[in-house]
Amino acid sequence: MLSSLKTKSYLTLPCRWKIMSSSSRHLNITASDVDSLDNSGTKMLRIPPRKAKVVICGGGVMGAAVAYQLANSGLGSETVIVEQAAIGGGTTWRSSGLVATFKPTHSQVKLAQQSIELLKSLTDKGLPTGWKQCGSLHLARNRDRMTHFRRMKSQSVGWGIECELLTAAQCKEKCPLLEVKDVLGGFWIPQDGSSDPHLVCKSLISESQRMGVNVVEFNPVTKVIQENGKIKAVETKNGRIDCEYFVNCSGFWARNIGQLSDPIVKVPLHAADHYYLHTKVIEGLDPMTPVVRDLDGQIYFRENDGRILCGGFELEAKPAFDSGTIPDSINEREQPADWDHFHVLFEQLLKRVPSLKDASLERLCNGPEAFSPDCKWILGESPEIQNYLIAVGMKTVGISAVGGVGRAICDIILKGYSSVDLYDLDVSRFLGLHNNRRFLMDRVREVPGLHYGLPYPFQEFSTGRSLRMSPIFPALQSQGAVFGQTMGYERPNYFDKQGLNDPENLSFRISDTKTFGKPHWFDFVSVEYDACREKVGLADYSSFTKLDLWSKGDEVVDCLQYLCSNDVDVPVGSIIHTGMQNHHGGYENDCSLARLAPNHFMMIAPTIQQTRCRSWILKNLRGARVNVSDVTSMYTAICVLGPFSRSLLAELTDTDLSPKNFPFFTFKELDVGLANGIRAMNLTHTGELGYVLYIPNEFALHVYGKLWDAGQKFGIQHAGHYATRTLRIEKFYAYWGQDLDTFTTPLECGRSWRVKFNKNIDFIGRDALLEQRENGVRRMYVQLLLNDHDPDIDLWSWGDEPIYRNGYYCGQTTTTGYGYTFKKQVCLGFVKNIDRNGVSQKVTNEYVLSGDYEVEIAGIKYPAKVNLHSPNLPTKYPDKERESYQATRHKQDERSLLSYR
Repeated sequence: MLSSLKTKSYLTLPCRWKIMSSSSRHLNITASDVDSLDNSGTKMLRIPPRKAKVVICGGGVMGAAVAYQLANSGLGSETVIVEQAAIGGGTTWRSSGLVATFKPTHSQVKLAQQSIELLKSLTDKGLPTGWKQCGSLHLARNRDRMTHFRRMKSQSVGWGIECELLTAAQCKEKCPLLEVKDVLGGFWIPQDGSSDPHLVCKSLISESQRMGVNVVEFNPVTKVIQENGKIKAVETKNGRIDCEYFVNCSGFWARNIGQLSDPIVKVPLHAADHYYLHTKVIEGLDPMTPVVRDLDGQIYFRENDGRILCGGFELEAKPAFDSGTIPDSINEREQPADWDHFHVLFEQLLKRVPSLKDASLERLCNGPEAFSPDCKWILGESPEIQNYLIAVGMKTVGISAVGGVGRAICDIILKGYSSVDLYDLDVSRFLGLHNNRRFLMDRVREVPGLHYGLPYPFQEFSTGRSLRMSPIFPALQSQGAVFGQTMGYERPNYFDKQGLNDPENLSFRISDTKTFGKPHWFDFVSVEYDACREKVGLADYSSFTKLDLWSKGDEVVDCLQYLCSNDVDVPVGSIIHTGMQNHHGGYENDCSLARLAPNHFMMIAPTIQQTRCRSWILKNLRGARVNVSDVTSMYTAICVLGPFSRSLLAELTDTDLSPKNFPFFTFKELDVGLANGIRAMNLTHTGELGYVLYIPNEFALHVYGKLWDAGQKFGIQHAGHYATRTLRIEKFYAYWGQDLDTFTTPLECGRSWRVKFNKNIDFIGRDALLEQRENGVRRMYVQLLLNDHDPDIDLWSWGDEPIYRNGYYCGQTTTTGYGYTFKKQVCLGFVKNIDRNGVSQKVTNEYVLSGDYEVEIAGIKYPAKVNLHSPNLPTKYPDKERESYQATRHKQDERSLLSYR
């Protein structure tokens, strides 16, 4: 029986509950306690050492994890933790302690799995962690959530996660407390569980100290000092520490700590109110009650020392600490419990666990938590200062990340890279605008609710919009543009002129895809696609990253030869496509370089690379006097593509555009209309004939108007991102951040012809690529065309689906979409040769082409035809220039080329 405290409604509960203060274990620690024994019997320092290799700012569970991993690697005596208050006194003491394996990406799954391994190892050593492998149960109230669970079940094969789909009745068996009348089913993950973050923090600290780590409490950081772009020292209240590395693990203080250096390190975080509801001890409560997440109700609960601990993520959160000042003391940081705000979650808790109405309730704790602008963790080296590392933004579930993130930061310090690809979590995915406090306050209202939201494809934020807009934005908007946002930039995803007739839609429109099947924008994109293939399409490419690189002498050429795996020493006016590899041969950047002058290049890179690629270049200049200027915001980029694009542009310029004078993959400066100084590149990034015009912003509207007017007789149509994305998928074009990452090499994705091993400069990654060329690749980039799949009825492939060869798992998809020419679902992805022991063996063309393939979508396997080369798609207006270029595996082997038919 649950212990009873009768109440008529939740509105009367607050006055009956005993709202207790934060745990007295931590509140009573004062500065007078330093230089004495803490609760675990470990001595804490008052004065920090004068020198260390690594200084960690923040004594919460994340800082403790980094210190533990460093100590395990032999750097214990060279590592110092500085904490402004008491160890574990930030958000660690009150966190929910939920430990979950399933995350949105495979990289995050790996980090979570390493965290569970760490918790188990600490527990096996007899250290207190509170670890309990009670499993987790996710509930679904609607069909889309069940579809998502089926997708997760499919993904689990490749991600190594044990899981099971359940009926509503089976959910009730797993947790008898549940009311399941409105539940369609569930998802059971037995290896999940819960832990006590405070105990874990204390155990990690004590073990770290045993291995030599110095811990200094009540010693806030006052300044972070750099010299020549690298960390030099850290000043604290009690003294300066000279160091080589600084790790910002300061939780929701991380943004403030970032402002203590010159230049400022941007750590975009903002705190929001977050609630934890605690009952008193409930008689007979099973200690192995699973962690339950009612995702559609935005709530969770778990057993906690005989009690129920529960909470959730409301759809509209309340920003905390609006002034930007975060109090130092725990008492001041804990915010008043706002029952009017919390009641939305409380209603759902009572609905899911009706017996809570009869529970004796102890307290409602409002302990703010920090969230990043995209609801992801923030990791990696800062772009502003080398050896300044960051591990924050864990959005209440830091305990799920503690082992993996600690290991990753340790690896970066010791080896210069992480064994897990962190590109989607790297701090360099942000710009300065993301660190704007007003932007963060706006965005943090929306972000917490996404934590349990349905992960529909192409999710868009509704806050922080209309920030970066090209000069042609109003014109595109008036033509029915429906916008997506990337790096704060508004770009059309598709065009819906029909919506312009609705008075409510005249304002700024944000795209959405709230389905796992055929999207509502399918027909709009079809029209745009057809124009790009058979007429003329006009697309706004302004969001692409644009850098100018130049030098007085040949320094820029030598520098780029070292950075790039392709040969950049090409004639002036040429464009080359190249990767920038790391020392393992993986892609740090994938870009086009136009040689404007002997010692002047313009780089075009993916939008999401704007911070990252510039940081990578500056880090690897090796003292060369090369100027690197971000000119992204100086130019409006308009792409005109399609078989009539040359005819259209020829009407607006005096320059001869014939293939002989202006061939494919070359650059010219043009006059268009009455405007001059336009950098024109004969390429489209989609495989179609066309040009990208980089127009000085003051001329943008004029050039756009001329193109649009002149294009009417050619049937010109606007084309959004979804249409150009489909074009490149059909043409088998890989894209950085979706198909390519820091662990993918050119040899694996069919781009070995872009790697020039015979250059006179030893480029980064050359040795690793030579070794891979000698030994063979362990995976291969392929294109798969789904058969027996009805796009009108069946669920679509949206990426990360498992690929099967001859009935056995062999890889996963990366980018997917509907091919309007193929009239099929098209999946790009990587195929491995996994033996019976689970070890990847060498992959060859013959191996790939000799298999029968299937792609599994939400539990259903569809037969697929494999392609190793960029296909030549049929068109009414064939063009030799366009068809001669193959983005993947440049020279086709007819024996391995499969027709799309």
